[in-house]
Amino acid sequence: MRKEKQVKVIKSINNNIAHCLDSKGREVIVFGKGIGFYRPNEEIPLAKINRTFYNIKDTDYGILRSIPTVVINTAVCIIDMVSDELSVNYPSSKAISLADHLQFAIERRDKNIYLEMPILQDIRMLHPEEMELAERSLKIIRDMTGVSLPRQEAGTLALHFIADRLDDREKDSPDTAEITENCTKIIEEEFSIAIDRSSFNYSRFATHLDYLIRRLSVSEQIESRNEELFGQVRKNYPDSFACAGKVADYLKEQAREDISDEEILYLVMHINRLVTRV
Repeated sequence: MRKEKQVKVIKSINNNIAHCLDSKGREVIVFGKGIGFYRPNEEIPLAKINRTFYNIKDTDYGILRSIPTVVINTAVCIIDMVSDELSVNYPSSKAISLADHLQFAIERRDKNIYLEMPILQDIRMLHPEEMELAERSLKIIRDMTGVSLPRQEAGTLALHFIADRLDDREKDSPDTAEITENCTKIIEEEFSIAIDRSSFNYSRFATHLDYLIRRLSVSEQIESRNEELFGQVRKNYPDSFACAGKVADYLKEQAREDISDEEILYLVMHINRLVTRV
């Protein structure tokens, strides 16, 4: 009779998770009901294992120990959904980092700490797919954990998906910090001001610019052909519009790609908000 394939336990992480060696001697984290009760050097039949995680970092073990299994399973379910919908192949670490994110969100909710998300509409406009998936994720979280997170948390989840999606697609990641700083200096020179880099408006601008830079790196820009709004903004905010043009010229040099009118519109709005509330 052919022997069923098994993995050998190194140590238990919790009742349902164990650190093991597979048949090829590779370290792996395995999930399955009750498998945490197997002792070191005992073998677990593969039939008892629901999921395996390879290439786990040392820091991930602490997360796996401290987070309830139901939260980890919820994160895995969400990552599976997002992977299918966005056609992204995430490494195992993405599910673990999302589980950590979810646990922190649940703890904030339990302590009545609610995050303000003034950029929620920006995210919805710029990344409708990720925002829709984030809102579906809130339902998954409620169904699997019994916890209803506030709607603002959809924004933080969407940002999580956006960053993961862009990281997955980028081959040569641009130095966003340096590019953002140079864009900021262009604005300061244009308006003869010193911008407070610790301010909320700057943080909002830098976040928007970070995602714009990464979208440019994968040739993915926002397009709406809203010519009427473009002309209106140019008329109402001529100084910010001129400055946005210079920022766009600089970004074009860095990315070797023309900046769309829609992206310039968003730059104008962020620059105007930044320079009128320094």
